[in-house]
Amino acid sequence: MGLRAVRFVAGPDGVDPVSTELDDELIRLFASRRLEAQPAAYVVLNDDLAGLSKFDDLVIDRGRKHEAKPLAKLLLGHARIPFVSGSYESAGQLVRSVRTLLENAFAKDDHNIYIIGTSERVLDDLLRKAGSLPGPARQVSRSRSDGSSSRSTAAIETGASSQHLLQLLARREIPEDFLRTYVGSSTEVQLVRQLVMRAASSDDPVLVLGDTGTGKEVIARSIHNFSARASEKFVPVNCGAIPTELFESELFGHKRYTFTDAKYDKKGLWEITGDGTLFLDEIGDLALIHQVKILRALEDNKIRPIGEVKEIRVNARVIAATNRDLFSMVKAGQFREDLYYRLRSFLLRTPGLRDHPEDIPTLARFFWKKITRDERASLADDIVIELQSCSWPGNARELKAVLMSLHSLFGKDDLDAARLKAVFQIQTQGASEDRSESAARNEMITHRIDCLRHFRQADEVLRACVVSARPLVDDNQASNEISASVAESLRARLGELEVLCLNPLRFHSKIIFNVVDGLRGKISHFCRLLEGDGLVAPSYWKNEVSPDMQLALSAMFQESERLEANV
Repeated sequence: MGLRAVRFVAGPDGVDPVSTELDDELIRLFASRRLEAQPAAYVVLNDDLAGLSKFDDLVIDRGRKHEAKPLAKLLLGHARIPFVSGSYESAGQLVRSVRTLLENAFAKDDHNIYIIGTSERVLDDLLRKAGSLPGPARQVSRSRSDGSSSRSTAAIETGASSQHLLQLLARREIPEDFLRTYVGSSTEVQLVRQLVMRAASSDDPVLVLGDTGTGKEVIARSIHNFSARASEKFVPVNCGAIPTELFESELFGHKRYTFTDAKYDKKGLWEITGDGTLFLDEIGDLALIHQVKILRALEDNKIRPIGEVKEIRVNARVIAATNRDLFSMVKAGQFREDLYYRLRSFLLRTPGLRDHPEDIPTLARFFWKKITRDERASLADDIVIELQSCSWPGNARELKAVLMSLHSLFGKDDLDAARLKAVFQIQTQGASEDRSESAARNEMITHRIDCLRHFRQADEVLRACVVSARPLVDDNQASNEISASVAESLRARLGELEVLCLNPLRFHSKIIFNVVDGLRGKISHFCRLLEGDGLVAPSYWKNEVSPDMQLALSAMFQESERLEANV
């Protein structure tokens, strides 16, 4: 089920409508984490309410709303998610009714989700007022006194891209354990969960990219736990923490007396993993000499311990992760291109908190219960609001550290925003540090940085297209098997390119966007050629795709240099 909906979220500054979608996963998530969420109302069509009956253990039908009875009387104070059929004559009337409901919910600390039905005419009017961006990606910012907002323009655009990807993917069931492990209800979090379930059903290598503190190891463990290898070992290896001279011995093992202090045979971690999952964290810190050995092991499923003559067959699945810009390292010659694309068989990015700030309240309450070891422990609303006003460069890890400091200094009772600000002051990372420059200049700089990131991602995807087509184009091998393999790989890249082209403003130039978008169309046509006469496809790539590819890469490089000079 995926219902058109308008979402209203409670807060001390009022409510605003956001166009979104209400689906099965969200309802299950709300039911499991109801007490940790902000009060929120979803307005859907009256005709769609009947579909909620399959959740009879999660929802409660409150019948039809009488015009004289307020929503609060019908919907507040229930252990399950209540829904009601409405008979509103106008969008304004419904908004006023919902605003009063949420103000009461906020005041009474009723952390629930309320589903309200209405006519198609009223819902369409609400959707027009909410704006045209689909899904929960379009979170309307809550203004603060300094003129900043809880969700930046870049975050809204990122959410829109995530929503588009979610719409392309066939939804998969998300286990309850995963909902409790990877916390949040934003579009970005939902997308990561869906990608994890797909990665779990595959056996290809996975590359997890994301900033520090975004849960890359949580993702890697989840992929393992929901895969066919779940009963086998999960072995994490921090590539940056092992001295270079010891890394090969740790990973591949060694024979006795091979070097000083090698007093016994030692199995390497790759062999020890057996049929399980080997998690290579901080893969970007690997020396080049070790990168080639890992590539060979991935290609051949064989390793050779130091001092051993024979190779040993291995069967571990590899998941790699890094917070470094691995693609830039490839271009700089610091990371092997062939290893990068081998690991990139399945790419997954973990979002930073700046991309889904609406999950901060849920995360904060989740961490607070763990820190206090009290399932009933709660955070005051003014603390949650203050937490939402911060940028969190350290992401969830930093958020958790701040809450741990709050607990260590002041305990868990009688807390308020003043005590949280005292923690920020002690750690010299108050929310005011970003306010020295004008809002306009900050917005301009942020946009340029977003464009630079966008160019880097587009450059990466386009070069991945070149690598995917290489077996057919460079080697002139036109067998049906090779053509099918190239087409499959390119379609995955085209999906990434399509998402990038959803944000024309991120290309900073209409000309560059038109070149990249036109190139996307030509690559798509190349894939269609592969389905027919494979002999025509290579010449089309050389004559049509390749020149535009060089033009796009060159234009983005030049624009990136110009932007970097002005950031």
